Amino acid sequence: MPTALWNRLRYTLYAPVYDLAVARLPLFRRGRRRSLALAALRPGERVLLVAAGTGLDLEFLPDGVEVIATDLTPAMVARLEARAHALHAVERDLRVRAEVMDAAALALPDASVDVVVLHLALAVVPDPVAAIGEAARVLRPGGRVAVFDKFLPDGERPSPGRRAAAAVARVLATDLNRQLGPLLDAAGLREVAREPVGLGGAFVVARAEKPAV
Repeated sequence: MPTALWNRLRYTLYAPVYDLAVARLPLFRRGRRRSLALAALRPGERVLLVAAGTGLDLEFLPDGVEVIATDLTPAMVARLEARAHALHAVERDLRVRAEVMDAAALALPDASVDVVVLHLALAVVPDPVAAIGEAARVLRPGGRVAVFDKFLPDGERPSPGRRAAAAVARVLATDLNRQLGPLLDAAGLREVAREPVGLGGAFVVARAEKPAV
């Protein structure tokens, strides 16, 4: 089965219980909040959420930003739209457009967003090089990328035990052995901040920037 199709299938199955599994985990809430703080979003900016799932980032976004939220799985996007409507009901000033979209082939113009948010995305998408390349393509010169995910430290080789665990994790949801630095380098993005946020540094937040022309 093609990897993208498998991702869509498994996340369709996960959608009804996804929030119960991850929404309230302190590590994930802390990571999302800190990543967006590093991104320093400003009112009026256009923000792209890639692989946004059920929209768990929305509550941490500042009022006044314009949001394009994408995910490969229609079931996730439906739940994201419901969350966006609920936020409007409590008078949050967020303009959210939710669309089904592949992270590796974004249906957006070049240089059309100010900030790209990649939370728990780069370790999950089938082709992280294509996904980070698309993030860089749609980002305006001088724009920012906010990352929160689990990574193998740059330059480190995974142990046999980690490789075995990664083989199981890839079937269920995620890759444990991707490295952030080489992905940013491949996309021509400049890392300006990186901080550990949990599990002994396995989870990190980072800010990267697209060079200004």
